[in-house]
Amino acid sequence: MFVVRVKGAKANCDNLSRARSLRKVYIKMPSIDRLCVCSMVVLKGIPLTVGYVFRRAALMGALYVVVAGLPFSVFATDASTKWTSLLIVDVGNFPLDEHPRFGSMSKTFFRGPDTGSFIYSHWAPTWDTELRPSPLGSHYHHWSEWAYMLDGDFLIQETVNPGQQNGVLNRFTKGTWLDRPAYSLHGGSWATGGARAQNSGTLIIYEEGDGSVVTVGPKGHHFKPDFPDKPVLYDPNWQAVEQFTRPWIVDTVAGLEWEMDTKVAGRLVKWLSDDQTEGFRARLIKIPPGWTAPEATRKTYFQNANRMRYVVYGDMRVWSFDDPDGAGEVRKVSKDFFVYQPAGSIWGYGDGPVSEQGAVWLEVTYAKGVAHGGGKIEEATEIP
Repeated sequence: MFVVRVKGAKANCDNLSRARSLRKVYIKMPSIDRLCVCSMVVLKGIPLTVGYVFRRAALMGALYVVVAGLPFSVFATDASTKWTSLLIVDVGNFPLDEHPRFGSMSKTFFRGPDTGSFIYSHWAPTWDTELRPSPLGSHYHHWSEWAYMLDGDFLIQETVNPGQQNGVLNRFTKGTWLDRPAYSLHGGSWATGGARAQNSGTLIIYEEGDGSVVTVGPKGHHFKPDFPDKPVLYDPNWQAVEQFTRPWIVDTVAGLEWEMDTKVAGRLVKWLSDDQTEGFRARLIKIPPGWTAPEATRKTYFQNANRMRYVVYGDMRVWSFDDPDGAGEVRKVSKDFFVYQPAGSIWGYGDGPVSEQGAVWLEVTYAKGVAHGGGKIEEATEIP
């Protein structure tokens, strides 16, 4: 039987004495670098069952304790956690959609648990000099969407008023980031003049909703342009919208510079969006060739948050685990691989070098689910 004293954490001990449910505990001995499980622990006079401690958020993560005079690190997992695995998709070899999206060669390579779609879209160059009208006109969505331009260029009009004829022309080029909230007007064609895309273009876009649009003007309508066989059952009154919103568009090549990641040593980061109220964050992450992850980041998970990663350059090793006890499986991912980390899944970098060529990926995190509205994003929990 061991006696465990939590250094400087009397409040945690008091909280534990009031907790009721159980969670599994792992005790790591840094001095000999191995993982073991207690046979019996007494915490402030409370005997704890074999391999378990009482559930309490205050004990999540690592606490330093003294067991028989040696430093230990305790990791406790919530008994309610439903462990699942990472989803890894080779988008380059993913099949094209049966019903193409946005008039492009598209691949819907991920669908959310309730709604939402992640789509890879590629447009061929134009082969003439005609300026084609928009098939939709100015419109908005009841849900948020975001996108990142992988290569080439793409044109879209941004309007601020439903009656506006000539919206601001935005030319997306490689590295352009779009963060579009619900009720943001876009689309349409210039009544006079205009411009066209000059090259082919490839874009990844995540829609938090069902793909429906609400067009404005005399023929305003609510429908799914890419799914005509799936009618929308109601037409909202677009004239009743009190305030339309504006998107956040960033040229991440010309407008942002890399900076050191203050939380993960050796990584670089570009901050694209960070909505702390709605629980949405987007960043570009870069690691150099031969980078080794700090020990505290090599095996982590979220209780509620969900994270998406899309590799835009290079290669890296990713470890996937079925649960904290599992041996894990390593996968090598490269450009145009997508990795989805749902709540309760474990992300692993492994112990050695993570990348041979270096890697850059787009990383989007939601506080809960895969849509805005989840509140503050939790910190990832380390598994020793």
